[in-house]
Amino acid sequence: MKSARCLCLCLGALLCLPLGAQRIRQMEFRNQNIVDILLALGEASGTAILPDETVSGSASFYFAESELMDALALFLSAYKLYATRSGQAIRVSRIQSSYDRERRLVSLAAEDVDVQLLVRALAKAIGATILFDPLPRAGISVSIEALAPEAALGILVKRFPEYRVEAGDSCYYLRKIGTEARQSASPSKPAVAKSGELYSLDLDKGRFSDLVAQLFSAAGKEYSLLARGDAALESLHFSGRPFDELLRLVLEQGGADFVQSGGVYYIFEAQRKDLLRRLSRTVVVPLKHVAAQEAAGLLPAELSSVSQLKVDRGGNSILVTGTEEAIAQVRDFLALLDRPLGGRSYHRFDLRYAKAKDLVALLPAKLAPTPPVLLPEGNAFLLLAPDEAVGAVEEFLRLADRKSEGFPIRLKYMRSDELLKNPPPSVGKDELVDSGFPNLVFFVGSEDRRRLLLREVGLVDRPRPQIRYQLLVVQYDQSTNLNWTRNISASSADRGSSGTVALSLSRLLSLSFDVVSQFGALFAAQLSLELDENRAQVFADTTLTGLSGQELKFQNTNTFRYREIEINATTGQLQYTGATSSITSGLIVGISGWVSGDGMITMSVAATVSKQGESAAVDGGSLPSTSEKVVATQLRTRSGSPVVIGGLLERTVSTARKKVPLLGDIPLLGALFADSLRTAQDNEIVLYIVPRVTYGGEASEALLRERLDSLYDSCVRGRPE
Repeated sequence: MKSARCLCLCLGALLCLPLGAQRIRQMEFRNQNIVDILLALGEASGTAILPDETVSGSASFYFAESELMDALALFLSAYKLYATRSGQAIRVSRIQSSYDRERRLVSLAAEDVDVQLLVRALAKAIGATILFDPLPRAGISVSIEALAPEAALGILVKRFPEYRVEAGDSCYYLRKIGTEARQSASPSKPAVAKSGELYSLDLDKGRFSDLVAQLFSAAGKEYSLLARGDAALESLHFSGRPFDELLRLVLEQGGADFVQSGGVYYIFEAQRKDLLRRLSRTVVVPLKHVAAQEAAGLLPAELSSVSQLKVDRGGNSILVTGTEEAIAQVRDFLALLDRPLGGRSYHRFDLRYAKAKDLVALLPAKLAPTPPVLLPEGNAFLLLAPDEAVGAVEEFLRLADRKSEGFPIRLKYMRSDELLKNPPPSVGKDELVDSGFPNLVFFVGSEDRRRLLLREVGLVDRPRPQIRYQLLVVQYDQSTNLNWTRNISASSADRGSSGTVALSLSRLLSLSFDVVSQFGALFAAQLSLELDENRAQVFADTTLTGLSGQELKFQNTNTFRYREIEINATTGQLQYTGATSSITSGLIVGISGWVSGDGMITMSVAATVSKQGESAAVDGGSLPSTSEKVVATQLRTRSGSPVVIGGLLERTVSTARKKVPLLGDIPLLGALFADSLRTAQDNEIVLYIVPRVTYGGEASEALLRERLDSLYDSCVRGRPE
């Protein structure tokens, strides 16, 4: 009673702590370390909760959403813990101690705490030194109120007659007085008797270690005592038991357990909860009228602490694990809760086709006065309703829970993954099902929605336009010391009744790029002249075709490969590493275009021209030099309109030496008979691009006829005004 009063006073003081209205969310712990539970509770509430060394063991507890102080008070009362305020933190311990310095009286309360920890707590409370010989590792429960420290220490070692309390000027000493008191507490005759393979135990009072020694001595077996506790045992009477069974009964009294290995019994300390777990069993308590998760949250902390609970939402039941007495208490409490509420009870409804979460939102309010509970296991929900309303709910579900028919949607040009990724606005992604084929999807819905979907798909399931790029890359020589010659001849020809002039454009006719129709006869004549006089050189003449939005790449390069070398750290000589690298030079053109709704073509063009210098002596460690010119632009033009991109300029400087034979080779004097000529040559690379939009293949004959007609109209008839 005194211990209970101290506990209530401690909890009352805790509830008065001015920590504010801190709330915690719903949490549930099953067989978790108590220290971890307290730390998680502190983290959830933003409060520092500090357990000391006396807090140990495991616990199972359900925290409902509530104030921190209320939840903490329930948990501490369930597991016999105490809390005190220290600054902005809460310290939790299994020991409650206080000291009245005016009257020099101490108070101490604890339940099932090691005696050494109690002595340390008492020394800390009174502020004095307490020395002691090694004490037995035994848990005791005390409730000391307003006693002198020496009397309090006498109570702590009362169970151990071999210890006595000695008071000094500034300290106390718990001295072990020897074996006399221990012998007087030992039974005068052996407590263990053996009859065949069975053993009997008759003990009125004795020590745990002595009884274990007698039992193994009678059985002739070996053991190793790892448990440090030496509890005092009283009134143990068993008869006709096998050795292992009698040993387990004795160890349960001493708070220990054993394992057998190599014929040796190893005895070690065990928690009381671990020993009681052997006496536990699990039962299923089904509920009819209340939801299992709600009933579990209403269980008192006293019942949750002595048993383990697990909610089975699918079966609306609670799994209870514990002793027979604990299970009976939980079962009786649940029986009080599981009663019809005003003629209403929980009914489970399973659906076949529709999703439970969708139909729950469609239930009329008069059929579902309370919100339904979705069950995570299976496609079902629970509804608290009167029995007479169950038929109406089932009728509603029969009308709503129908199988949706699937309709195939065949695509002509689009891929099924494109439609599934970006469905039309009339349907959702969950209404389209992938068939596994690239041009077939299934629609699950009504016939009207299917017709609407087909109309919308018809708007987007169109062939993607293609873009055909005519590409001509020309390098112009800007040097002024080249010879220019004219290579244009004109002759009269009769065609009908009009006079025409024919130009000799044989070099241009060999190109696939239609220079005449795109840039006119004057530009074509000038380009032909420059090609004939080697003042221009064609780098690329090709046609690239791709879908709208596709990136195309043209590359005309040379690759110089070499073996890498390194310096030998020992000899200092160059040597090959075995690795091969390369230097690539030439022309690289990348084009990416797409067709907008008004037929315009938007292009991103990137061109790179690189040049490799004269080859160097790679064996000597040097590589050939390289130069690189890059241009990148984005532009917009109509289909068939040419685009010109220039600016890729390069200057080459060369030096030539002329000399008089023999005389020019004389040292010093030979400079009078020699001359050096330094020339600079500028080159520019220009890209001509003509993009055209096409929606299908075009015959080569039609293209050739179109080109010939364009040449004739431009060069013979002349362009119309």
